[in-house]
Amino acid sequence: MQALDWRKWCATLLATSALAGCGGSDDDSDDATAPPTQPPVTEPDQTRADKVLFIGVDGLTYDAMRRGVADQSLASIGQLTATRAWTGGVTGAVTQQPTLPAPGWATLLTGQWADQHGVRYTVQGEAIKTPTLFQRVKAALPEARTAAAFNSTLLAGLVGGDRDAGYLQALTDCAGVDDCVATQARDRITEGYDVVVAQFGAPERVASESGFGGAYDEAIRHADAAIGTLTKQIADRKADHPGENWLVVVASSHGLGKTGASDGRPFSSNKTILLAANQPALLGGSADDASFDGLWDNNWYALPSAADVAPTLLQHLGALPAAAGYDMAGTSLSGSLALRNASARTSMDNKSVTLNWVRVGEPTGDIVISRDGAEIARVPGTAAEYVDKDLSFDTEGLHTLNYSMSVGSAITAVRATVAYTKPLPLLASLRTGLTMLFPFEGNVTDVAAGGGTITPYDGVQAPAYADAGVFGKMFKNDRSGDPIGAFKLDYPAGMLDASSAFTIGFWYQSDGTANDRSILGNKDYNSGGNPGITIAQWAGPVLYFNLAGGGARVDINNVKFTANKPVYIAMTVDKAAKTLTASVYDSELGYSSRTVGTAAVDLSKIAGVFGPHLGLNEDGRGTYGICCAGTKGPYTMYFDDLAYWSRALTEDEVKSLALSGKSVSELFP
Repeated sequence: MQALDWRKWCATLLATSALAGCGGSDDDSDDATAPPTQPPVTEPDQTRADKVLFIGVDGLTYDAMRRGVADQSLASIGQLTATRAWTGGVTGAVTQQPTLPAPGWATLLTGQWADQHGVRYTVQGEAIKTPTLFQRVKAALPEARTAAAFNSTLLAGLVGGDRDAGYLQALTDCAGVDDCVATQARDRITEGYDVVVAQFGAPERVASESGFGGAYDEAIRHADAAIGTLTKQIADRKADHPGENWLVVVASSHGLGKTGASDGRPFSSNKTILLAANQPALLGGSADDASFDGLWDNNWYALPSAADVAPTLLQHLGALPAAAGYDMAGTSLSGSLALRNASARTSMDNKSVTLNWVRVGEPTGDIVISRDGAEIARVPGTAAEYVDKDLSFDTEGLHTLNYSMSVGSAITAVRATVAYTKPLPLLASLRTGLTMLFPFEGNVTDVAAGGGTITPYDGVQAPAYADAGVFGKMFKNDRSGDPIGAFKLDYPAGMLDASSAFTIGFWYQSDGTANDRSILGNKDYNSGGNPGITIAQWAGPVLYFNLAGGGARVDINNVKFTANKPVYIAMTVDKAAKTLTASVYDSELGYSSRTVGTAAVDLSKIAGVFGPHLGLNEDGRGTYGICCAGTKGPYTMYFDDLAYWSRALTEDEVKSLALSGKSVSELFP
């Protein structure tokens, strides 16, 4: 600031204040011997204050970032420490979520995946169900001021509830304009807000409209320039507030498909995100890009993830939850040790929960295991698993257990659900009428010796198995991209016609993402009115049960199930009673059963017209998943304990199959 002539300064002060005078005299004479009065000197504010700026750039892929840093066209991001990271939850686990903007941002702002935050689609009306960054900051630091500016109206809506509740003091919907985002974030920095979140979206829009071309490169350069503007604003502010300690984090909420589309798929390019910060290192980050290029590999789960952003910001602010009550899947990237990729698997008999995690760094003490805020065990720091067998419930129903694992400053959390029912035996009556049974313990043998065989439609494909099955192994039915790449259950000719009633039951698991896919069926599923039976998966995820014959059909639709967890499914057709019954047991949702009448259906036609077989991960023709399904192409379904009874099972018998925790094969000597 230029020095003002002291006389002019005094005149100004007299004109704008109630002071009587300035200097040593109240007359108008010039006193050459009197020292001139100097204006007061403003000292920089030395007050210690931790603050964060979090910038999300949707559409900026990791590959585009590293190319731009290499050719120096992204100079602002090039000043940060960057790493490849991942999003979308763990593929095939309950945490899996679509690689889309809204689920991705929900994770960035909560440190959790969709099994907890509840956001699975980028549609209007989605709401975050768990505490956000803003809520946690206000709970720990009531005087803190938080602000956010979003390019996307839909994403701004995700945190509208935080604004209404007072957790978020300033929320701006920039309605698709990135320059508005930059201006709003800059102003909040200038005004001294403690938490500033800025979401840029032009790169994603351009990639979606025109792919990865010149317009896309220009959009990401524009975003990089905006990042530079915001970091300069922080530097300018620190000149007057040197006590401020700003953490700057930049991330993308999801990756893009090969054409630039945000298609939500769990592939490498979609799951890969960038993560960068103005700190020397990011715990577990890797500059060895060659090790991670290409197809997705489970080793990537040791890298930082989108769930680590919120814990990193909260730790910088001193607002992390206490270890025993920690409930975030992510962990701070600022420490020297982390526990990552935590998972929980409830045993099929609901008597134990197995916890697993990945350690990054070397621990100096035991890992403390807590359940619902109370310590239950300590294991060596080198351990990566703990089995909680000490479960006790007073009431039947679904119970949620919140686990945390901590060692030193490293904390992570995971949630498990246990459906407790009073123990049920595997009923001996289930041996009666049991015609076929495939336990899939490394083979496709029919242990009931009823003449059934599992064969590929193409006559070539070899069966595959997953080790983490319901009772051991599980049939991993990969529907390939070939015209006839699925499997089928061949049964003796006339079997469906000869039975006055029959029940088909099996354990089923999928990621729940595919829509309009036949799980098991013997008809042409291009129309549910074609003769035959089908059990299908639709988006939701939900199950559809269909039966038709003689131009009439009946359906039981929208039976919900939990993705990435085994569910028991039974379909019973009682020709004498003229009924169709659909029974489903889900460890998250419990047991349900629905029955409809089939009086209008010609039940003599339900064997279909394609021969004595049931398609698995397909319809009776063996082509529906490629030609005609709502979600076409490759898709994996898992089957276990697939059985056929030549009679109608009772509800008690179906519950016994679902809740006994035992394989039907135990009924055989």
